[in-house]
Amino acid sequence: MSPSPSRRAVLTGVPAGAALAAAPRGPSAAADVQGDDYVAQAFKGLAAYAVPGDDAYSTQQGATTPRAGGVAAGTDRMLRETYDKALGVAVAPNLQVTAPGALGVALVLELYARARYFWESFAGPYEHPFANLKHAAKGRVLGDIDVDPLLADSPIGYAFGTLITLAAFGSYGEFAAYDRATRRLSGRPVGWDLAKYDGVSDGWPELHGYWQGRTSVTDPGGTGA
Repeated sequence: MSPSPSRRAVLTGVPAGAALAAAPRGPSAAADVQGDDYVAQAFKGLAAYAVPGDDAYSTQQGATTPRAGGVAAGTDRMLRETYDKALGVAVAPNLQVTAPGALGVALVLELYARARYFWESFAGPYEHPFANLKHAAKGRVLGDIDVDPLLADSPIGYAFGTLITLAAFGSYGEFAAYDRATRRLSGRPVGWDLAKYDGVSDGWPELHGYWQGRTSVTDPGGTGA
């Protein structure tokens, strides 16, 4: 097995392609665990970190809850679409990660996961190393990404400050349950259950009318109609 690339070497500009090529891959079957491709694994691992649930990704990281979480909310699909639309250029040219969009972000997650936790990143069923890490380890990797000047100084450095924020937003949003064709929800969003939200309301049965029968006000100081 190839030796671990030093974190200092990777973070001071060793081309990402070279660093990733040095990392041995598991069997090709691991690339499609649960039918998830490389990018989906990266973002499901991120979603499980932000909002753990009762899914396989949360189990792998050693932090679960007895309910649906960010993975079940379809957060990975929201992240993929968001980054593909927003990041149309190389995401980290200072690290020679030239892929745009969601793939570029997934590659950066891999680069930093391998740099800090090289061996541990193989200890799991997923092709993407970030998805194999434990919850605390994921937090440290995200911390590295957050403070590294090589990313902060890139043309779209701001994007790497959105990883946790967007993962949490997607977990509590309606993306996966929203039908764009009908502009209606196709079911109850997972985020509504997480937030204990009762759903859209058009009013409350306790409202029996307005003071003295008023139905409108002509001006703040007026008597109303």
